[in-house]
Amino acid sequence: MTFNRNTYLQPSELCDFDTSNEIKCEVLKLTGNCGNRQARFERIFAFVKELPYGFEDWDLKASDVLKKGWGMCSGKTNLLVAMLRSVGIPSRYRVYRIRADSLLWSRMGSASGLPGRLKELGDERDHVDCEVWLGHWIVCDPGRDSAMEKGILKMGGNLKRRVVTDEKGREKYLRLAVIDQWARQRQSRRAFRGGRADVFAEINRQLDQLRKFGSTI
Repeated sequence: MTFNRNTYLQPSELCDFDTSNEIKCEVLKLTGNCGNRQARFERIFAFVKELPYGFEDWDLKASDVLKKGWGMCSGKTNLLVAMLRSVGIPSRYRVYRIRADSLLWSRMGSASGLPGRLKELGDERDHVDCEVWLGHWIVCDPGRDSAMEKGILKMGGNLKRRVVTDEKGREKYLRLAVIDQWARQRQSRRAFRGGRADVFAEINRQLDQLRKFGSTI
């Protein structure tokens, strides 16, 4: 497959590995003893995946996600792309629609006392993950950390993303070299408005409880 490799190695305002010493230092710490590109990818992906998933805004810089130490699918994917590009591994964003995990969100709504607010999210959600070039494009999704996945499985949930299809049953993906414009437009359509910080804090508290639940025998 022929493509412009340089297109998928560029920084942007949100993918700010060129100006962030924190990203540069973390990548060097993670990959300093890696002998090849595959090893660098695996080390970086494992690091980003295990950052806890939590609700936040869509348009955060990669460096801000790293400083916070947690993020939503868009933030964690943006950090992954930034770190991979910083070591010369082409990567891009993949955006698509998924169906909500009704079991997870109904239980979280009941436990949090916010069932009405969580319904504002709708049954379909935007999701962002990553495609990485390692001789061919491979999909990697850093969204959920392993502790969260264990909690979901223990609760009886399913880890498979349910992709929304069109009227012909086709899955539609938007592939982007730069996510900045999409992220800002998506942020302007944010579901939660009033009391957003409090709602996010409660959702994230419930996600922490889910992780603890997954770790119990």
